[in-house]
This record gives sequence, C-alpha cells and structure tokens, in this order.
Amino acid sequence: MANISIGVIGAGLIGRKHIKKIIDHPDFDLAGIADVNRDSISAQYPGISVFKDYKSLLDEARPQAVIIASPNQSHAEIGIECARLGIDMLIEKPVTDTLESAADLLLEVRANNVRTLVGHHRRHHDQVKTLRRLLREGLIGNLVGVSAIWAAYKPDEYFRIAPWRTQPGGGPILINLIHEIDFLRYTAGEILGVSAISSNRQRQFPVEDTTGALLQFDSGCIGTFFASDSAVSPWTTEQGAGEAVEFPFSGESNYRFVGSRGSLEFPTLVHWAQAEGNQNWNEPIRSQRLLASFIDPYHAQLDHFRDVVRGEAESLLTVEDGARTLIATLAVAEAAASGSRIDLHDRYEALAAGKFSPTLQATNPRKAF
Repeated sequence: MANISIGVIGAGLIGRKHIKKIIDHPDFDLAGIADVNRDSISAQYPGISVFKDYKSLLDEARPQAVIIASPNQSHAEIGIECARLGIDMLIEKPVTDTLESAADLLLEVRANNVRTLVGHHRRHHDQVKTLRRLLREGLIGNLVGVSAIWAAYKPDEYFRIAPWRTQPGGGPILINLIHEIDFLRYTAGEILGVSAISSNRQRQFPVEDTTGALLQFDSGCIGTFFASDSAVSPWTTEQGAGEAVEFPFSGESNYRFVGSRGSLEFPTLVHWAQAEGNQNWNEPIRSQRLLASFIDPYHAQLDHFRDVVRGEAESLLTVEDGARTLIATLAVAEAAASGSRIDLHDRYEALAAGKFSPTLQATNPRKAF
C-alpha cells in the first residue's frame, strides 16, 4: 500500500515531536513543514521542504494529510482550509481556541467529509485502553466515583520564557487539566455538570495556580479533581506513566476509580477488592496489580491516524469529540469564576447543531507543555 503524504504545520515543541515520529514511520512520507521560522527549521531538517506559511505548504506540497501543531488560535482557520481542500487532519489539543470557532470547523469537516483526529495522546496508552475495558467489563461493579490529582511545581523559568502563562488562559486549567478532562471523558463517561473553585494565592499571578473541580458524569458517578502547578508531588499522569522525559518517573497513581465491587488505581492498575459476595466494610480488602504493556502514545497515535486516513478505523477523537472536551474544560474555569454549577447538556447540543455561542472564551491561549 502506498505511503501517506503528510505535512506538519507548526514546528514548535510538539510539532518537532511529530516530525521525528513521521520521519521514523514506515507508512508516512513527510511532504513538508510550515513554520514562520523557516530558516531555523530548514537548518534543523536539511533535505525537507520548509514553507513560511501553511497555504504554501498546501498549494505546493499537496499533502494527503496534515498535522496541525500551530498556536491554538490558528487551528480553526487552518483546519477549515484543509477541510475545503479535502485534506485529512490531526489537530493538536485543544481542537481550537474558542467553542465558536470549533463549531465553525465542525461544520466544514462535515460538509467536506474529511477525516479528523484530535491530539489528546493519552487515549492511545495501553494502560488507558486497559482501564477503559476493565471499567466497561464491570470489574469494580458500578462506577461510583473517581478522585484525581495533578500537582507539580513549575519552575520560575517556565513563566519567564513565556510571560503569557502568568495571564488568564495560561494556568493549569487550560494547559494541564484539559488532558485529564479528556482522559476522564474517555474512561468514566461524558461529563454533564461542573462546579469549581480556584486560587492564585501561591504565585499571585492574574491566572489561577490551583483549582478544585467537582464533576458529574452521565454514568451517575461523581468525580473530584485537584490541579495545581505550584505544589510538589509525585502525583501527575506524566510522572506515574513515565510518558514524558521532562517529568521524572514516580510510578505513583494519581487516579482512583471507586466502584460498588472494588476500586482501581491508575496508571499502576492496582485492583482492590473483597472476596466475591462479601461487599461490606468488615471484610478485608486485597490488592492485585494488573498488567498492561507500555507503548509510546505518540507513535500509537500516528499508527491510528494512518488507519483513519486509509479508512480502516474510526477516529478515537474527532473534531466534535475534541470540542466537547474543550467545553468541559472551559466550564471548569467558568464555574470557578462565577461560583455557579455549569450544566453542559445544552452546550453539547448547540455544538452538534453548529449553533454554539460561547459564554466564555479561552483568553490568550498558546501552545505549551
């Protein structure tokens, strides 16, 4: 079968990661790269065509597919142009910077019948797929609740090199929690309602540094999430799963899924249960570590995108699904600012109908690790 011609738009941190995976992948041919820093990118990738803007890449290289890893505020514009040209696309998270632009992109994707994948890479971990399967098989009975932490101390340099991270839109909600929201939607079910509180007491920037969220899922379970970029802990998915070299490996679980017949920790996949039929608090609870293989989620994501482009697989995360993750994430920020519970049902319906008019927009969104 012929290789897929693919272009990469945006050669920042995540774009370069995609470029490396494509170069090493046997089923893709890198047609070209588009980046405003054309000269420096050309020096890094000799022999590869580099264009100063994405339209030149699309017009001259004519790729069959693209990866959009440009700044968030350009995702919708680029995605709409690709849809109109019939080019399949993998769009890095968040799918767009606003829900209104996500709805516009969704309409063009539907009108032109292009295939899409949004780059929430955690869906491609084997540990995540194993967890999702075990929950659906009823290993721990009915899912009652989930408790999670994402807490790490970002160094001062992190904010010095990118001052926008000190402003609204640059805090842990839109940079870090969005990954966890998508993970929870994929494993625990759709999020129907959100309440939250946030604080900037530690850093005293205009943006939050700490957030607590209460989540209601369509499965009936309730979730709590504590997120902070100003606290030292071993409890992040990056540390627990060993998915990023920037985070030292801890091997600790930062999630606990609690059910009517047992519990599961993630990412360690430790299963806690009592003897069958003895579900009461007087009985001992024993643990067993379940196994899942470790794979590079970015390579697995690229494999999946190949299959999506070839029509051999349904997308794990379409533009519409990615926009629902954005809806739920922005609702955390809105709930914290307003002190109100946010119901998401009408917003999901408006998105599906292409009639979304957002009450809250992401402010100063940028690409960040």
